[in-house]
Amino acid sequence: MRYPNSEEFYKKVGKQLRELRKVNKLTQKELGLRSDLEKSVIQRIERGAVNSTLRTLLKVANALDVEFKDLFDFE
Repeated sequence: MRYPNSEEFYKKVGKQLRELRKVNKLTQKELGLRSDLEKSVIQRIERGAVNSTLRTLLKVANALDVEFKDLFDFE
């Protein structure tokens, strides 16, 4: 699937991250601690406000105990 702009893609990734975090019953702060990231970084990713690095997203996936590709499993 193509995205007309990067902001739309970032928002979809953020929404997927939020859903995975909630399934794991974690707060943004807890996920930040588990992934060695600031809560504000988690907030910005979930809002789709940043272009996160692969390293950051890998930390988040590991903290959620999900496959990296699961962060991008959306329609």
